[in-house]
Amino acid sequence: MNPDKRLPRNGIIEQKVVEYLEKNPDFFHYHDELLNKIKLNHNVYGSVSLVEKQILNLREREQQLKAQLKVLMQTANDNSELLLRASNLSVKLISARSEQELVDSLQHQMINGFGLDACRIWLFDPSGTLNHVNYGELATIQQLSDQRFITEEPACGRVTDSSVQIFDGEKSIESYALIPLGEGAQMGIIALGSKDANLFTADLGTLFLRLIGDVMYSCMEKYQE
Repeated sequence: MNPDKRLPRNGIIEQKVVEYLEKNPDFFHYHDELLNKIKLNHNVYGSVSLVEKQILNLREREQQLKAQLKVLMQTANDNSELLLRASNLSVKLISARSEQELVDSLQHQMINGFGLDACRIWLFDPSGTLNHVNYGELATIQQLSDQRFITEEPACGRVTDSSVQIFDGEKSIESYALIPLGEGAQMGIIALGSKDANLFTADLGTLFLRLIGDVMYSCMEKYQE
C-alpha cells in the first residue's frame, strides 16, 4: 500500500478512540513505543512526535505563566507603592494644624508625592476665604464635567474644552479624577489632573481615590463646627 494514501476518516471510529483514551488516560504509559510514532503538525517545527508536541506545549505554557507572574508582581509592587503614598498623605493631612495647612498639604502631596500635574479643591461654601481654593456650586462642576453621579463615587475621564475649566483652563491637562468630599459631595470635590490621557480612565479602580476623599473630608469636617 502506498504510505501516502490515507484511508477515509471514519467519524464513528475516531469518536470511539477519543472516548477510550479519555477513559484510559494511562494508555500511553503502557504503550510508550507509540508516542514517537504518532506525528502531529506544528506551525513552526513541522512534523513532530506526540512527546515533542507535549514538550512544546509545556514550554509555551511555562512562558505564558512567567508573563502572567511578571504582570502580577508588577501590579503588586505598584499597589504597594500606591498604598505607601496614600499612607504618607493620610499622616500629613491628619497632622495639619489648620484648615489652610490641610488644603496646602493635600495639594503639595498630590503634586510632589503622587506626581500629578494638577490638584484643585472646590468647596461649595459661598463664604469661604481659604487661599488656593476654588469656590462654586456642585451643579457647576457637574455641568462642566458632564459627571452627574460625582456625588456618589469618584469619577474619571478625559478632559474636554468644558471640563478644563475645573483646572482654571490649564490646557495641558488630558485626564482627570473628581473625588466627592462627604456624602453627596456636600462639602465639595477634589479635582486631580494629569497630562497623561490614559492615567484617569473611566474604568479606573477608585479605591485609593475614595480613601483620599474620605480622609480629607474627615479632616476638614472638624473645621466646619
